[in-house]
Amino acid sequence: MSFRLHLVRHAEGTHNPNHDTTIPDPHVGLVLASPLRRTLQTARLGFQKSIDENYYAQGSVAGISDGARLVLEPDVQAHSARPCDTGSEVSILRSEFYDLPWEIMELDSVFPRKEGVYADDPECLKLRGARVQSRLEERFRELVGTSRPDIVVVTHGGFLRFVSGDDKIEVGQAKWKTLVVTFDQHSRIIIESSE
Repeated sequence: MSFRLHLVRHAEGTHNPNHDTTIPDPHVGLVLASPLRRTLQTARLGFQKSIDENYYAQGSVAGISDGARLVLEPDVQAHSARPCDTGSEVSILRSEFYDLPWEIMELDSVFPRKEGVYADDPECLKLRGARVQSRLEERFRELVGTSRPDIVVVTHGGFLRFVSGDDKIEVGQAKWKTLVVTFDQHSRIIIESSE
């Protein structure tokens, strides 16, 4: 079975990343975002017409009824340990993104430190990519038969290859690439085509 995976590279600003009215809205059931400010801003602003209204302030015009879930996924955070690629403490994110339903957001006790499972060495990056691909397969299977079968991953340029399994993948800043994917017996992504 094939699935559509939309990989999005974060924007730098706090506005809609594409301004491209020729891109049709995908039928998004899940948005996975790196829990860094720029990716969280990109996800919430760029997909506000797909994400469920419960991920925005009550009375806001953002979000839709019965929309996509938003999941903060530390495994898709930036690949380096430089300060610009290291996330903020959860307490800071909670104060800046106060309208998120933090009671259902799951960030482990290691994040945002770049150690252990989030270390920036090549082996840890490959393991993070493998975990993400395996979780994507599980999430796609959960969405089979729903009206919103697509998944969006909002991540960083340096981590795209670990998510996609394609060392040559390029997605410009504030752009996206849609992949039609399937999975092998080890839950690794096989790209069938890209749009």
